[in-house]
Amino acid sequence: MNTGPHPYRIGELAARVGVSVRTLHHYDRLGLVQPSARSEAGYRLYGEPDFLRLQQVLTLRCLGFPLRRIRDVLDSEDFDVAASLHVQRVALRERIEELQRIESAIKGALDAQERSGVWDWDQVLTAAAAAGNSRGNIMERYYTPEQMAQFAELRAETPPEEIKAVEREWLALLADVRASRGLDPASAEAKALVARWDGLQERTMAHFTGKPGLIEAIGRNYEAGSFEGMDRAPQAEDFAFIQRVRERSAP
Repeated sequence: MNTGPHPYRIGELAARVGVSVRTLHHYDRLGLVQPSARSEAGYRLYGEPDFLRLQQVLTLRCLGFPLRRIRDVLDSEDFDVAASLHVQRVALRERIEELQRIESAIKGALDAQERSGVWDWDQVLTAAAAAGNSRGNIMERYYTPEQMAQFAELRAETPPEEIKAVEREWLALLADVRASRGLDPASAEAKALVARWDGLQERTMAHFTGKPGLIEAIGRNYEAGSFEGMDRAPQAEDFAFIQRVRERSAP
């Protein structure tokens, strides 16, 4: 029968998970991870609940959450360890994919330099954009930690194939809209684009049911021009074209 691991003293736990004793002392002072027991000699002893708590702290820290926010999340009455682990797994998988895209852009810049002996500045700037426009940077720039956690929950609740399908369809639709801005707004082709836009928007927003705060935050960021210049997001010119078609189609 598995009776579980024995309690760890602070040095043992630090060595086991690869952090310093000083870090564990710091987490103790902040109330993040405190030993559940002490030995007769007064040594800190960490048990199973402490192991789970430490795993949460280190993973959320890896995902960019500040320590005080992590403490608030873990101490909330409705905190669920298993649900949190599921959300973390999805977020980490997305982060891995994102880092692979950044690595590929950096490799392109290096390969070009090695072939020619000089820097291809377009490749260098592409690599810079890959990092600067990473999901993590964008999220931290425009959304609160609470909203970022809600986005992570939303993606965990949505099948990965649905997320990828919606993202692919938006990219295809935006490319078609941008290639068609010169169309007569009253034309059948323009109206078909609006129909696609409305259908995809409805499909996208269906996943935000129960999260009105996120919808409002996204809308405020679009109104403020926060996503200007990001090819993967609708731009002001795209919205203007769709609006022109709507106005010409109105009875």
